[in-house]
Amino acid sequence: MPRVKEHPSDGGFGLVELIIAMFLLALITIALIPALYNGLIYSARQSTTATATRQLNTLVEQARQTHTCNAVMSAAATQSFTDGAKQAFTTSGTYSCTAGGIASLSLTAKDSGSRTLASVTALVYVP
Repeated sequence: MPRVKEHPSDGGFGLVELIIAMFLLALITIALIPALYNGLIYSARQSTTATATRQLNTLVEQARQTHTCNAVMSAAATQSFTDGAKQAFTTSGTYSCTAGGIASLSLTAKDSGSRTLASVTALVYVP
């Protein structure tokens, strides 16, 4: 059997093709970095918002379980909290309470830049 000679051009990718492929991958990576960064920032904000919402719901439930005007007043007092990402936020609120009726409680959670993260309005029965 005669032996077939291999040509140097049959050997796969050359250096130029490899450099072009690396350049294209670098361009795609650079284009995706801002989207990745914005996604991380959005995720951190949503985490803080979720934590603030849970905290407001906890304050309302504590006021409902105690059934006193003092508990409603305590829930409306300004309080500071920190979420898992070490982002601080404060809760504050307003209330109107009369014994033997229904108390109205409005709470708001704001971050350090005074951006409203969550708010809730609830009614609490006070015997």
